[in-house]
Amino acid sequence: MSENGSAEAIDGDVRTRLMRAAEQLLGASADGQISTREICSLARVTAPTLYHHFADKHALLDAVVLEGFSTYLEGKRAISPSGDVLTDFRTGWDMHVSFGCEHPAHYRLMFGNPQAGQAAPAASLAHDAVARTVAEWGEQGHLKVSVDAATETMSAAAVGVTLQLIAAQADSTHPLSTNVRDTVADALFRPSETGDGVAGAVTRPARQLLDALPHGPLEPLRPTEVALLREWLASLADSST
Repeated sequence: MSENGSAEAIDGDVRTRLMRAAEQLLGASADGQISTREICSLARVTAPTLYHHFADKHALLDAVVLEGFSTYLEGKRAISPSGDVLTDFRTGWDMHVSFGCEHPAHYRLMFGNPQAGQAAPAASLAHDAVARTVAEWGEQGHLKVSVDAATETMSAAAVGVTLQLIAAQADSTHPLSTNVRDTVADALFRPSETGDGVAGAVTRPARQLLDALPHGPLEPLRPTEVALLREWLASLADSST
């Protein structure tokens, strides 16, 4: 967005003007590289005013991206689950990738420059949302792997695909997204379960108990008994697959 008067007028209090100015500039930027001078000019404030409301430009951009992603998540939560875990996974994946492709500058600020222990607030929000959903799927017995492993796999794959599509200036319907999405689904989710009869009543609790067992000692059982318990639970958990 240029500063020559063609930009949309920014109204509201100072903090709101700063956020809307940064939002407009991000929307016109392919890579999220916008300057403090551009933001202040569009918001009609001085640099010291920006620093009065935000620690620095990065804090302002974090707030803008977090606000946008929070709005996206509110819309996503309004969609009722279909009742089929694979359908819901694919829908969630497609929405995530679409958000990134439609808001490339925002998405790059969320995930494009990760630093250890310094995740962007919106990236942390995205990860937490995925973790909650995956935890529910784990409790329902749909996962082949642990909840943590499934969460990290889904997050890493979706972010990697989205950043690749952004770099290629492709949209979310690109085969790369659907191919990786379906490969991840095959790797993480168990085959469809009937849930009928004794088998359906046993396999799911067995999986849940197996996932809940600690990795170390389990008093008052002896190590050999714990190993046998794990073996039995694994057999029961896999009995319907």
